[in-house]
Amino acid sequence: MKGVAILTEARSGSEWLGSLANSTGILGQSAEWLDTDNLGFKPKSFDELLAAVIDRGGTANGRFAVKLFPRHLHWSQAKYGVDFLAECIRRHRMGLILLERRDRLRQAISYCRAKASGQWRSTMTSADEPQYDFAGICQAYFLIGQSYAFWEAYLRMTDLPYDHFFYEDLLDDPRAYVASVARQLSVEMPEGEFETDLRLQRDTRTEEWVERFHDDARSKDLLAHLPETVAPRNLGNLARFLLKKQMRISQA
Repeated sequence: MKGVAILTEARSGSEWLGSLANSTGILGQSAEWLDTDNLGFKPKSFDELLAAVIDRGGTANGRFAVKLFPRHLHWSQAKYGVDFLAECIRRHRMGLILLERRDRLRQAISYCRAKASGQWRSTMTSADEPQYDFAGICQAYFLIGQSYAFWEAYLRMTDLPYDHFFYEDLLDDPRAYVASVARQLSVEMPEGEFETDLRLQRDTRTEEWVERFHDDARSKDLLAHLPETVAPRNLGNLARFLLKKQMRISQA
């Protein structure tokens, strides 16, 4: 099998870009397949997990795609004692794409809004109107930065080749991203336009929150809006934050 892994973090534009590649029907079907809600069941072993990821993320031409956040690797290691990405690379011919977003403030705001409303995609609807949350945005901002630092360190330590993209550079023309997926999967670049039913979720409220955050950041103590005892910035707490669980505080 030949696969591609998209290494990123939530609200980086990966859902939109993935939908463009997925629409071709020959570049795998990227999604967060290490979330068991997406898989539809809880694998009892790592082999069962990997087989399910390849099945769900695969296309008829023998290619598969998977989107990975740092918490996914932490979960796989904790659950099965296996680094999912390393084992994927050992068993299959894998290409890697690192996708980042330069504007981490708007990424953090997008995460907080989606977390509060439950509207993670533009095709979803929600009756809940998210309320501005300075502390939540602060925490998301710090932890998103930690997540990107994790991928940078992981890729440097493993010395793995990868293509690197920033979401903002792809807004006007995402073809470079699709071309990278095609090249790494040894599939000819599809012609024509790529279809998606997703749209940008950034709106005037996002910009209002940006301005309000800048005002608060100048007038308030940032550290006062983090936990009283700052939780260790480790992968476990990153996973707990993104899974909407209380972060663990180390005891002296």
